Amino acid sequence: MKCFHACKQEDKMNIRQINDELAITDFLAGQGFQPARKNGLDWWYVSPIRAPERTPSFKVNIRLNRWYDHGTGEGGKVFDLAMRLHRTASIREIIQLLASYSFSSPSTAFHSVRAQESFGHSKSPARETDSPTTIRVLEAKPLEAGSPLAAYLQHRGISIETANSYCHEVSFSIGERQYEAVGFANRSGGYELRNSWFKGSSSPKDITFIDKGTDTICLLEGFMDFLSLLELRPHLSHTSSFLVLNSLSQLGKSLEVLAQHKKVLLFLDQDQPGRRATERLLRSEPNSRDVSSFYRSHKDVNAYLMARKGRAKQLRLGLGHR
Repeated sequence: MKCFHACKQEDKMNIRQINDELAITDFLAGQGFQPARKNGLDWWYVSPIRAPERTPSFKVNIRLNRWYDHGTGEGGKVFDLAMRLHRTASIREIIQLLASYSFSSPSTAFHSVRAQESFGHSKSPARETDSPTTIRVLEAKPLEAGSPLAAYLQHRGISIETANSYCHEVSFSIGERQYEAVGFANRSGGYELRNSWFKGSSSPKDITFIDKGTDTICLLEGFMDFLSLLELRPHLSHTSSFLVLNSLSQLGKSLEVLAQHKKVLLFLDQDQPGRRATERLLRSEPNSRDVSSFYRSHKDVNAYLMARKGRAKQLRLGLGHR
């Protein structure tokens, strides 16, 4: 019992330190989100926590280090935002994710703007520079069977054989620290990065189009769902092209690609933003079809795959005891 209370107290102290020392703008940059515009102390983003929008309505005040989403009426500190972005992660996992950033003072961007104003440049956009939380890709190489990253993929229900055709083992740094993750490249040269505790993106953030030269295209939110779909429906790799958004905020970039195909199969998430995006596409794209019914009781394709493989394992164990 003493350990439980001590751990909870330690978590509170860590969260307080994170909120005090990590700039929200740096965290968003590390997750692959850049401001659409900067208006003095207010930096405006296309909302990273809900369906795509035309007019950026997600504001970060760099002096207060607080965010506010005008579309949902939500707001808060950096830890609150991380919890909204990674809804399935535990508090401990969020702390571990945010602790991987080399903390810079939230006032850094604020002082940069004030310095520009002092020299008469208040109307000029803030100069983009690498922050201590910028993700730098150092090396990309083939995934190795038996490695910790292969074990992570296996835990997610994905074989190394399926992943090898589309993913790499990526070494990257945040500040002075170096890490490894499964990397999935987008069309602009950036990477989606995942391991057992980290979820982030290197710049630039973009969609991934896997062109098989077919009339049919499958649309998915993330690359784990894409790989899961190949595990569940391997024939699709021969009969369909694929477009992975890498974030619902990138949906607008996909429309031109989708319009080039006669049939668009929608495999989006079953949460509220995913359902809204599906309904929007069904209205605007006459060639689209929602095919998510088989995982309707799960959040996404990967969650369905993991549950299915978990049930299969239980059955095997049950049979082994007879």
